[in-house]
Amino acid sequence: MDERLSLRKHRFMHFASLEYEGEYYMTPRDFLFSVMFDQVERKASAKKLTKKEVDAALLYVAKAKPGPTFFRDLGDKGLISYAEYLFLLTILTKPQTGLQIAFKMLDTDGNERVEKKEFFKLQRIIGKEDDLKAAGDETVLRETELEDCGVSTMLLVHFFGKEGKQKLRYSEFFRFMENLQTEVQEMEFIKFSKGLSVMRKEDFAAWLLYFTDEENNEIYWQNVKDRIEAGENISLEEFKTFCKFTNNLEDFSIAMQMFTVANRPVKRAEFKRAVKVATGQELSDNVLDTIFKIFDLDGDDCLSHSEFLGVLRNRIHRGLRVPQQQGIQGYWKCVKRESIKGAKEVWKQTGKSPF
Repeated sequence: MDERLSLRKHRFMHFASLEYEGEYYMTPRDFLFSVMFDQVERKASAKKLTKKEVDAALLYVAKAKPGPTFFRDLGDKGLISYAEYLFLLTILTKPQTGLQIAFKMLDTDGNERVEKKEFFKLQRIIGKEDDLKAAGDETVLRETELEDCGVSTMLLVHFFGKEGKQKLRYSEFFRFMENLQTEVQEMEFIKFSKGLSVMRKEDFAAWLLYFTDEENNEIYWQNVKDRIEAGENISLEEFKTFCKFTNNLEDFSIAMQMFTVANRPVKRAEFKRAVKVATGQELSDNVLDTIFKIFDLDGDDCLSHSEFLGVLRNRIHRGLRVPQQQGIQGYWKCVKRESIKGAKEVWKQTGKSPF
């Protein structure tokens, strides 16, 4: 079986804590946990809901105020279907530009609103852009499957009201998207900063590498130990700006190809300029310095943007990318890793760079 076909479904089932009429659902709290943690301890099976409990939860959703604490405020009130889970993951990791195009494709009368039926098409369009899916993947949902599930879920009630008659404005949708990204960023910042107002750079490295199994992880952590001074921190605003950059990786990758010769290590000025082109914002020198200290493998103040992008893609996909280190490719990656480690030892002993 192709591993890609079941990764997200398996993760959804692992975190889903509710069951209704034979279908599994996440709560808003479950969703937040699913994007923040590798796994959770489940001490009990999914709770089976009655229609009365479902109606009460959705009434709570209908009354909830939108904002950057929406999911936390709802807690265990609300049902998130598998289709909505995929949709939320996509808007959590994509820039607004792509979604604006999808929205405009459906806005045939130009009133900047979509109805519930059109929203199902939006889900399907966005689902096609999911770069984790393979041909024939079970997660490619038909509009009829999305419409005929028979259960009003959290997003449908929030966007279209309890009766499903309201229309969703562009501005409301993009505010929801921005709020969701902000909420997850703030939750991750709180988690890795241990609740403090600033994040230690060691904790920033832990956040970056949390979902990755790149072959150079040992070297990255050694770089953190050797190059980052104790007490150096990153602010919440710096963290949010970096997160916005990670949601524009494809634009950044294209910009890097324009600025550099293929596969040539990237200098700081080139990196900073590419980020500005891709996101319209600049990374602070503090964050830029941290990135280069962690990911500069040979001490020449440059980094391999392809390997760095691999780490970031694992980060934004929360570990759901298919492992590539197999067979002869994995063997040569192992050789490369050990060669770099050996060369760094020589450098330490002689004081001269072997590169």
